[in-house]
Amino acid sequence: MNAAARLYHQGGLSRSWVFSILWARLEFSLFALIFSVLMSALSLIYVTNSVRGLNAGMQQSLIEHDQLHIQQGQLLLEKSTLMMQAHIQKVAEKNLEMVVPDTKTVIMVDGQ
Repeated sequence: MNAAARLYHQGGLSRSWVFSILWARLEFSLFALIFSVLMSALSLIYVTNSVRGLNAGMQQSLIEHDQLHIQQGQLLLEKSTLMMQAHIQKVAEKNLEMVVPDTKTVIMVDGQ
């Protein structure tokens, strides 16, 4: 018989002491399990809240991107309108009092 069995039979290791050690281990395991479950639940809540906040920010950025894209199209259309020859001639005649010269007063210069 080994030493542990001899101690057990002699009463050195009572059943209550063995059960108390097992119960203490079980309590610690149960506490660790409950703590792990609570921490997991809290981290899930935190991550879900963070994802919702980031998703709302992304949606707001997409809306702003669409508005800026529309504004860019409008500005390009306005630029092309202002660059038309008829508009430039109208502004030159009205604001700068310029006139289109007659063909008789135009002198052609040959660069050669």
